[in-house]
Amino acid sequence: MAPSTSDSTTTGVSSTEASALTTTTETTASTSETEEEPESARPTSSSSESVATTTTDSGPEDATPMVSRDGTQDSGDPQQQVVELVNAERAEAGCAPVRVDDRLVASAQSHSDDMAAGRYLSHTSRDGRSFDQRIEDAGYPAPAAENIAMGMSTADAVMQAWMDSEGHRRNILNCDITAIGVGVNSDGWYWTQNFGY
Repeated sequence: MAPSTSDSTTTGVSSTEASALTTTTETTASTSETEEEPESARPTSSSSESVATTTTDSGPEDATPMVSRDGTQDSGDPQQQVVELVNAERAEAGCAPVRVDDRLVASAQSHSDDMAAGRYLSHTSRDGRSFDQRIEDAGYPAPAAENIAMGMSTADAVMQAWMDSEGHRRNILNCDITAIGVGVNSDGWYWTQNFGY
């Protein structure tokens, strides 16, 4: 299935039935939500619709080396691959690399696991918390943004989808962001990028 996208500012909610990705950026003045969809998108209107099977598994069981966009073989750790791809994109744009922060990793992984367990795709978790609340609850004091996706089984595929989407790309290439945490749940391939200032 082809990915569909949604880009919202603050903590907007969106979901899709097909492979999907969404992004949220914390802003202080705006609470508007905008939708941006490729030709093959199949949008839905509610975050309560099921989009994948249920699990709380924290990652792929049989991680095999993957080939990245530059043709090199990656380590097999999809979270680390995403971080490396993010920093490669940031370097091309003239931004400093982001560093991995364990608190952002914990927040991102918890959200990926929750989305897989609840069979949903949304920036609002089942307990009603927004991305910035989840990041702060994990102990990180300066939440910046969140990108989520589902259905793409490789780091390269999810990064390509995020980079092809204006809102996701804007989060990844925001030079003010300094930290990242990545979570993935392989049952449905739920991905979360949490960013911090």
